[in-house]
Amino acid sequence: MYILLTGPPGLFREGVEALLRGFAQDGEVLASNCLTTSWPNNRKPDCVVMDGDCLRVASDELEAARRHSRTTPVIVLLSNAQRQHVDELIAAGVSGCVEKSASSELLFSALRLAFAGGVYLPRSLVAASLHEPFAAAEADVDANANADPNADADADALRGLPYPDPHLHLTPRQIEVLALLTRGRSNKVIARQLDVSEATVKTHLTTIFKALNVSSRGEASIVAARMERIRDAQVDKAINGRITVGRLLANMKSQHFRSGQVLFRKGDTSTELFYVEKGTVRLSELGIDIGAGTVLGEIGLFSPEHRRTSTAVCKTDCEMKTVSAPDAIRFYYREPEFAIYLIQLIASRLQADKSRRP
Repeated sequence: MYILLTGPPGLFREGVEALLRGFAQDGEVLASNCLTTSWPNNRKPDCVVMDGDCLRVASDELEAARRHSRTTPVIVLLSNAQRQHVDELIAAGVSGCVEKSASSELLFSALRLAFAGGVYLPRSLVAASLHEPFAAAEADVDANANADPNADADADALRGLPYPDPHLHLTPRQIEVLALLTRGRSNKVIARQLDVSEATVKTHLTTIFKALNVSSRGEASIVAARMERIRDAQVDKAINGRITVGRLLANMKSQHFRSGQVLFRKGDTSTELFYVEKGTVRLSELGIDIGAGTVLGEIGLFSPEHRRTSTAVCKTDCEMKTVSAPDAIRFYYREPEFAIYLIQLIASRLQADKSRRP
């Protein structure tokens, strides 16, 4: 495990760094002054912990967090967790916000939840939304932490938020909007994916928030995670081929490959998969051409031996995004649509390969 801690140097950063080293006992913690366009030492961390008090005055830091949170869990530490600011961070894809007054165990719980693909909300906001005294909520949390120091943060983050009414009525379009919101999509992205206006998305969200009895995007995401219809909508989207892989990989860098260039050979160790944006790739042994909008290299990546099953050669000049094995696994766990897309893709290619054999 490799955790990157960002923030101004000083006693606070040194203290958090020491706590994180205790959390990642067999891993590594690196402290850096800021989060930039590239990773420090060109090493991609498994998680980023940021001093969130710098984000209000450093817009580039927030943009970097927004960009990196698509592939790496980001936890933000805040002195004062204001609802609007937290909602902005959650909408940007941040995996959780933790108040600096919280206990170390709450920080660890937020980290465990982020690694599992969940979202952590500050206890003060959860308590305030329920009109409960913060002290009572904090005492409840501490009691559970003492009872089970390894407890997952899911229960902690969900405690007190309403369970959705099993007879709750939401229209099919509202289900789609809520499913995308749960994946951290902004209003603009939701509007683009559903081919509607942002004003329409806002109208849907107003209705959804009222129906779920919540007051923020973060709370709506947590409650929606309990709704079977939301999970079904995400699964249906993938099964029926409506997932846009290019959107999921939007923040990955594109690379140019020349005609005739070999991407990998049969039997090579598989360390990454490819998404073809432009051009055509030939799978030599299978005699198949792979075109734009297609993923390749997934079978070797997920096979027990991690070996390539065919040789891939660029038939034309190509533009492709490459996804490392750790990033692919992270996408698999954090994006249900991507997971089912890969399963469906692998199954169809194995079936096609079997049908070609005599």
